[in-house]
Amino acid sequence: MMIRTFIALEIPDEALSKLFSIRDENLPGIKNVRWEPKNKLHLTLKFLGDTKSESVVEYSNALEEILSEYKCFELCFSEFGVFKKGIEPKILWAGLKKNENLKQLVSDIELKFAQFGFEKEKKDYKSHITLLRFRGYEDAENILSLIKVNLPEIKFISNTVNFYESKLLPTGSVYKSLKSFNLEK
Repeated sequence: MMIRTFIALEIPDEALSKLFSIRDENLPGIKNVRWEPKNKLHLTLKFLGDTKSESVVEYSNALEEILSEYKCFELCFSEFGVFKKGIEPKILWAGLKKNENLKQLVSDIELKFAQFGFEKEKKDYKSHITLLRFRGYEDAENILSLIKVNLPEIKFISNTVNFYESKLLPTGSVYKSLKSFNLEK
């Protein structure tokens, strides 16, 4: 059986709360917006997509082997941005400052999972979390004013990586952790 999977670094609640506070201060009274809920926010390290369920244990073991080489490290939110398709905004995101440890971790995961037949990402890794998926009815101009905000650095330490299953439902995606890994402090 095939399932959709991805690997993600968890973001501490305190850092997300600070980020949401800045977002809300700069967008007072915004309506008709379905922000991504806090419990769905994470830093995707690798989207695997269709995965054989019988391979989950093998992939978990490979991930555990990679992560055993890492200790937790400090990350920092540093900007708001937008991904567009043509001129249409598609995703509002919060980006992280460049971090060599994170870059190396993503590279190690890419290399290992390429050995399992997963395609390597063609684009450079852009560390971000998705705050909003534009659906076309939002006040995009007002929301996009957020990317001009000088976001103060929000530093955090994340020590948890999850191997997730993602189920697509009519109400949106639902994530279930297949295996959780803690990075040493």
